[in-house]
Amino acid sequence: MKITHDVLTDTATTQLKNKSAPVDSGKLTDIHSNETMNKQQAQTFADDIYHKDEHIPQNQSTYDRPLSITAHKSESELLDKMTNTISFGELPHKLNQLRPKYEDFMNELEISSPSLAKKEWEFSVDSNDKLVVSGNITEDEKNYLEGKLNANEDIVNLAKELPDILIKGQEYDRGYDGKGKYWGKYDVTQENFKDIIDIKGLLDSSYGPNAKAFDDGFDAFSYQDNLRSQLASKAEAKYAY
Repeated sequence: MKITHDVLTDTATTQLKNKSAPVDSGKLTDIHSNETMNKQQAQTFADDIYHKDEHIPQNQSTYDRPLSITAHKSESELLDKMTNTISFGELPHKLNQLRPKYEDFMNELEISSPSLAKKEWEFSVDSNDKLVVSGNITEDEKNYLEGKLNANEDIVNLAKELPDILIKGQEYDRGYDGKGKYWGKYDVTQENFKDIIDIKGLLDSSYGPNAKAFDDGFDAFSYQDNLRSQLASKAEAKYAY
């Protein structure tokens, strides 16, 4: 091919037309950085999705990231579960199952030891499912009552379920942020239950003035007042707002 002035001119013109605009390496770096950040944020949000039906384990750190609107809506569901566990549901129902066994025990005690039956004493259950007695009684009377109570399998089997039910209801109240407005604000554990909750007191309160208004004859309002009083006087409000 013979190279002439016209050929060189045409070639130069073509190159100028096809030449790309200068690339700003700084802008490319920013674009790449933004894309990487967006991917990381998308992955973070994907990891942070909180499902409202997830179980809230005991003694585990609470979820401290922003919750979705769905999660906030389900807070009312947790309050319903708390009410149906502590206020009018599972816990008073279990106590109502225990009450006739307790009545039989007290009737027998009034026959065998009428003076002891009238004394101020209480019982609860420890973390080993053993019934423990306390109150204004002698050590011999305490040992006597503990022996009689722990020999009653029906009372033991029903009473040992009470801590789990109460603690479960408290966890519902604490919801997603670990704080409670109602029953859940008090610190009750398997270990300190015996030092806080007087089962005998809860049972005695169920014979309150409103008992006849309930189909099962269990005064849920007096029971709630007694439980609230016990928690307020003996438990730490560790989870209150």
